[in-house]
Amino acid sequence: MAVDLPAPNALEHDRRRTPTPHPEQSGERMSRNIFGPTQPNTGSTARDHLANERTYLAWHRTGISVAALGVAVAKLAPNRGGHAVAAGFILLAAGLLVSAYGTVRYRVISRQIESGEFAPATFTAVVTSTIVTLLALVAVVVLL
Repeated sequence: MAVDLPAPNALEHDRRRTPTPHPEQSGERMSRNIFGPTQPNTGSTARDHLANERTYLAWHRTGISVAALGVAVAKLAPNRGGHAVAAGFILLAAGLLVSAYGTVRYRVISRQIESGEFAPATFTAVVTSTIVTLLALVAVVVLL
């Protein structure tokens, strides 16, 4: 039993002649992107944006962890009173600083990816890490 199939060129020709109806005209709903405009995935653009997002989430997760440690110290440090609250507040501030830096850095890198340029943040990363480390050490000294 043989089936007659049209030639491949005939199928392509029919597809080109038949206009595709607009989604609103065909009764379908248009999909909308709630996250902003889409971009063509040329080169490594998508991969770079996803890596930037993962790095941002890591900064944010670290900031939340440090802030949560501050709350735990303030609430759970036995017989420390005002010292525990002060140390907790210092750690909470350090956690917020880490999250804020991650947010600013994420936005800067996104703009750099779009412009096709990149400038490493050696100075700001070192300064932020140094400040957070010093705040953590001050919190430990306050608890002693």
